[in-house]
Formats: sequence, C-alpha cells, structure tokens
Amino acid sequence: MTAEEFIKHVRKYAQDHYENSGWDEVVEAWDDLDIIEYYDRAGGNDKKAFNALARMVKIRRDYAEDIRNA
Repeated sequence: MTAEEFIKHVRKYAQDHYENSGWDEVVEAWDDLDIIEYYDRAGGNDKKAFNALARMVKIRRDYAEDIRNA
C-alpha cells in the first residue's frame, strides 16, 4: 500500500467508524500529515502503521472520556 492509499484507507475507516472509539476525531481534526506520520514511522508497513494509529485513537478517546467523567 502506498502512502496515498494508506491515507485513503484510514480516512474511509474513520468515516465508517465515526461513532466508534474516537474515530470522529480523525475525521474532524486530523490532516494527512497526522496520518502519514504513522505510515512513515512504520517504514511503510501499512498494517503496523494502522495498528499504531488505532492505538493512539483509543488512547486519546479514553483520555477524553476520563476528562468528561471527572
């Protein structure tokens, strides 16, 4: 998967999962550079990059939930 394809994949996944686990933030606030950072860090390994990105989305959502529930 190329970098451009990775961005499209992430954007589609985020849109399809908008209501789940913080993906709305990716749709509304992340730009392509935010996404491609994960791809670059993973050396172009799209599965590794997506897993790292998904973990960060979950961490950020959990943190926001903690703030809302405090």
